[in-house]
This record gives sequence, C-alpha cells and structure tokens, in this order.
Amino acid sequence: MFGRSILTNPYLWVALLSAQVAFGGFVGWKSYQLGKGACEASRAAQIEAEREAGKILDEARLKVARERDDLARKLEEAAYAEPVIVDRCLSPGRVYRLNQLTGN
Repeated sequence: MFGRSILTNPYLWVALLSAQVAFGGFVGWKSYQLGKGACEASRAAQIEAEREAGKILDEARLKVARERDDLARKLEEAAYAEPVIVDRCLSPGRVYRLNQLTGN
C-alpha cells in the first residue's frame, strides 16, 4: 500500500506490544484478586474452626469446673455432717479423709 509491509510497520509492533503488556497486567491483577479472595476465605474458615474448637474446649472446661465444685461441696458437707466428738481432736472420718488427701 504505502510501500511498507504490515510486518515491518513499527507502529503495529508497538501497538501489539502495548496490548500484550496491558493484557498481561490485567491477567496479573485478576489473578492477584482471585488469590487474595481465596486466601481470605481460607483464613476465615481457619478462624471459624479455631473458634468452634475453643467453644468445645471451653464447654469441657466448664463441665470439669462444675464437677470439681460439686465434689468440693459434697466433701465439705460430709465433713460438717460428722458430729464433733471432742473439740480438740478430729473425728476418725476426718483423719481418714486427710490421710487420703495427703497420700498416707
């Protein structure tokens, strides 16, 4: 046409290179956004799983604390239920319980 071939036109090559760089930039940006979304979703799922595990452990801790308090209350009630035989001495049941606590 104007004395140049399409393959030797420098403006065409610059336009193609610019289009390729723009397309690569778009693909890179889109990939980054998709990766960011996947990472945030993964982290949110991990946090939710940790929260659920924490709830389960907290419920178990509260159950053990209730059992401990119930046992302490029962032991205290049993200790006070025994009549005082001598003011200066412990009853045989109290001595037995103390020996169990100390391992003797």
